[in-house]
Amino acid sequence: MAESVVIDDIHITIRILNDLPETQTEAIRRTLQGDDFMNRLRRAVRVAVRAFPELAVARMSLSR
Repeated sequence: MAESVVIDDIHITIRILNDLPETQTEAIRRTLQGDDFMNRLRRAVRVAVRAFPELAVARMSLSR
């Protein structure tokens, strides 16, 4: 079986204001840690990758 190599890493940085109320900060954390957010992010990445036929041979992974 052929081995694969990483040719690029893409990172998403999410920032919030440091003076947000704790309740709002926690709501944001819960949202980001939730399955729904990750599932939607995966779908969005798949849509973006499929728009570029040259990426058809590449394998992507999304992890936390």
